[in-house]
Amino acid sequence: MAKIDEDMSLDHIPPAIYKELVNELNKNSNWQVLAYHVAEELEYQWNSWLQSLEQNISTTKTPADNLLFELNVKMCTVGILCTLLRDCELGSVLSVLHHPEPSIIVKHPSDGMECKSLKIPFGQHLYLSCKATGIPPPSYQWCHNNIELQGQQSHELDIIINSCNQAGEYNCKISQVTKDGKAVNSVLLTKSVFVDISHIPVVIQQQPSTFLEIKEGEDFTIKCIAQGHPKPCYQWFRDNTRLEGETSNVLHIKQFNSKYEGKYHCYISNGVNEVITQRTHVMMDLPREKASAKIALIIANDDYENHKCLETPKNDAAKISNLLKEIGFKVICLVNLSLEQMRNAMKVFSEVLTEGVYGLFYYAGHGFKMQESYMLAIDAPASYLRKDAICESELLAMLLQNDPTLLVAILDMCQTVPPKECNPDIHNEIPKIEEYKSRKNLRNLVQAYSTSSHRPSYERTNSKYGLYAMHLSKYISKNIPVVKVFEEVGKSIDKLLKGTERNQIPIFALTITKPFRLTDAIYTREALSMLNNLNNLIAFSNKSFEISFKKVGIAAKVTISLFMEPYLNVIKVSVCNLEDLEVNFFNYEATKPNNLFQVMGSKHECRIHNPQICQGLVVAISKNGTRIDVTLLDIQNYIPLILKRINN
Repeated sequence: MAKIDEDMSLDHIPPAIYKELVNELNKNSNWQVLAYHVAEELEYQWNSWLQSLEQNISTTKTPADNLLFELNVKMCTVGILCTLLRDCELGSVLSVLHHPEPSIIVKHPSDGMECKSLKIPFGQHLYLSCKATGIPPPSYQWCHNNIELQGQQSHELDIIINSCNQAGEYNCKISQVTKDGKAVNSVLLTKSVFVDISHIPVVIQQQPSTFLEIKEGEDFTIKCIAQGHPKPCYQWFRDNTRLEGETSNVLHIKQFNSKYEGKYHCYISNGVNEVITQRTHVMMDLPREKASAKIALIIANDDYENHKCLETPKNDAAKISNLLKEIGFKVICLVNLSLEQMRNAMKVFSEVLTEGVYGLFYYAGHGFKMQESYMLAIDAPASYLRKDAICESELLAMLLQNDPTLLVAILDMCQTVPPKECNPDIHNEIPKIEEYKSRKNLRNLVQAYSTSSHRPSYERTNSKYGLYAMHLSKYISKNIPVVKVFEEVGKSIDKLLKGTERNQIPIFALTITKPFRLTDAIYTREALSMLNNLNNLIAFSNKSFEISFKKVGIAAKVTISLFMEPYLNVIKVSVCNLEDLEVNFFNYEATKPNNLFQVMGSKHECRIHNPQICQGLVVAISKNGTRIDVTLLDIQNYIPLILKRINN
């Protein structure tokens, strides 16, 4: 029943009630809902009708005022307006004119369902709806197992089932609050719908940690989280032995000692399927070593002059270099070196491998095995001898001479014997023996190989990285003892190739006496002069300067940068401010092999491999195919100093 006479015209509504009516219509654009409904009833063009109501508005005249005026002109009474508001479900506006009416549920969530239960698979929507009438309009709160669902205050519930915990009873609590919000008139509950989640296979959502280091006497936990329906069951194992009573998703071990060391995993099942977590390698946390410096020499050879070019060494070496930088290594990274350049780079590297220093050498490229391992430079002749390569003993003789605290040498290359039919002379060659020794001892040396003796090392088809480097990159920067790094690399490759015919079997040998880690901290009691010298040798930053073409009076900006990180011996030369001209680059003196390359897709850039052998760079500019001027650029002042050392 209306609070005022239903036959009353709108312009006679008491001012206080009229003002409140206007305010409610202006809230949330309620006037638009009413205007649209009126337009439909009167078959008006609703968009032009709404636009007309928004004209001539002011601080005292709102769209709601215009709408009520138009309705009054059309002989609308209070009773008719109440009917229109009810039809539009504008209960909050209707409550201004109408006495309260108790809530009535007119639609339950289960209406139209054959039974009151639903079976819903993971990832699907649960959609329920209900409806109630009343003045003031009722509010809605959806509940799950009698617990209110946060943010679900609409007459519709639409959620995604992504947890087994979402199974159970769903209903809606319908409340009617007084207009001033101070009291609840009534609370009604809809009929319930019961949700059952379809059987879902176990899926591991959180794997346990790969490695854990625990101090003796400490407690520790290993945790995994899995989802599935029915609820998953757990069983923990250590070294494949069942741990009795450990059937939670969290394994608790108290007062750790060496007997608890091993590899832990959890078997999880739910009657639909079964899965096994990754293994957690639990080790005793031993005292940590420290290094005075950590330095690496990385060499990638792939662009051979007389042998098959390789696809992945450049990517392999760059990935290993960047990972080593992340754990504090100073890195000398070079690509495609001649035999002389390789020896010189190793010599520079050996000078900084002094007591207290961790050194790491990584080589990716062609290699072979003749009693010991040999690395091939890019200028190796087609029918090479051992003297045309660098053997491992020569490498170690150089790198161990100043007694580094730790040396890791990694040879990512083939270990096959050169075939007699292709290279007969090498089998008659008398090898030169290099004895490697240090002044103190040969301890704390790690020698790692991507494959074992007389076996090949593979580049995988359509892979950016070689097989060994791909797995080495998973562990080389982890905070684990260096011994474990190469153990895990081997196991990782074994797991990948399990059950397949294989030739590549990585191996390593070591004489480790302490729990060294490549992640060990660096301490500096005093500045090491050799380290300062190295920093100066490998320092590089982009250089920009101006050059001029005097004949035509044109100036241009030149920028010299590294062509590809982290390699120090490939630079890029870019010329700017010559957009309307063609730019070509030439060596001032011919070099063999040619080390100058115009950058693909660019008219104004070139790259230079081994820029230290470039006597000068000629920059020529042309217009419409006609050369108009040249200038000479001396790039020797803009390259890392180490490049001059490795070319001596």
